[in-house]
Amino acid sequence: MRKQLIAAALTAALAPGVALATDGYFAHGYGMKSIGMGGVGIALPQDALAPATNPAGLTMVGDRLDIGAAIFRPVRGSNIQGNLFGPDASYDGNDSSSFVVPEFGYSKTINPRLTVGVAVYGNGGMNTDYKQSPFTRFGGASPAGVDLMQLFIAPTEFESLSL
Repeated sequence: MRKQLIAAALTAALAPGVALATDGYFAHGYGMKSIGMGGVGIALPQDALAPATNPAGLTMVGDRLDIGAAIFRPVRGSNIQGNLFGPDASYDGNDSSSFVVPEFGYSKTINPRLTVGVAVYGNGGMNTDYKQSPFTRFGGASPAGVDLMQLFIAPTEFESLSL
């Protein structure tokens, strides 16, 4: 009984380490520092990517240039169950497995009241590539997939009304 309790306690302690999650199509945050802190850039701007979530945050980061890239490796697939057109099946949509999502930010304080900058960042990498299409049983063809990506360019000028 004691060994079973120890095994259960170890399993419970290690289980959170295997949890994986994404915010779907959107990033956890924009800017490596924000991503590293779970996406807190809206409340705690730390780099020139601040305009991606809070344009006023640009005034808090000073003069800087930030360039980065994230590697995104989502796991995609589909299941078809309980239909009239064939047996249940699972399909792997991971033919493309890794995606590079670039980012760029620039901030310049013109005077104590005026800050300008630009943030360039992307969403995407959630595309699916199926060697065997889930839709062949409905008349579709293989291979199949979707590639959806966005590039945002956010020029920002922020003028403080008070000092």
